Amino acid sequence: MRSINRLDEPDILKRKGDDWKNNFVLSDKSRPDNSKYGHSEIKSALEAMSFHKCYYCERELKGTFKEIDHFIEIAERRDLAFEWTNLYLACDNCNGKFPNSKIPVTEVLDPCNTTDEIIEEHLTFKAEQIKARNNSALGLKTIQKYKLNSDLLDRLRSKRLNTFYKLYCAILNRQKEEGRKYYSDAEKEIVLSFKNNDMPYSLMFKLLLNKINL
Repeated sequence: MRSINRLDEPDILKRKGDDWKNNFVLSDKSRPDNSKYGHSEIKSALEAMSFHKCYYCERELKGTFKEIDHFIEIAERRDLAFEWTNLYLACDNCNGKFPNSKIPVTEVLDPCNTTDEIIEEHLTFKAEQIKARNNSALGLKTIQKYKLNSDLLDRLRSKRLNTFYKLYCAILNRQKEEGRKYYSDAEKEIVLSFKNNDMPYSLMFKLLLNKINL
């Protein structure tokens, strides 16, 4: 999870959001029309905000199934069904979250209203496994609610780590062969790119690279 800056509300929501909301609130439908809150203009803005990653786990979603999550659930607040600040991009793992009746959103980290510094106070990693830093209650509940410790996410993070370590070892071997004890600019750029906001699981790599003083 990384801090996300929300973009301006899409024009489609400015024009039609109130009508969509009012019609849904007055209806007997249990769910809003996903073709409306999942409009291409809305989805594009959500994807741009997170660099095409799930807001919660940072899984890359380009070319894969993605869902628009209501941060505060429809069952709890029907009037927020088309509220721009309540729409988040999620993978199917994280969108299958525990309901607010079990773990309220007030008791978890919110990527759109939390800084990276605060996120790092509550979440950390041991290899590919996400952990609550210092047994943080906020970190534990965030992991539980969005199932950030699922076997699927462990496998995906492990695969990404293996890619990193192969590259990192190749660079260290090249340094040894050339008798160098420093990174070239190109090598350093490649290694550091893993923690860039537009890369999958960038928080995991940010913390890892801090440990090896990069």
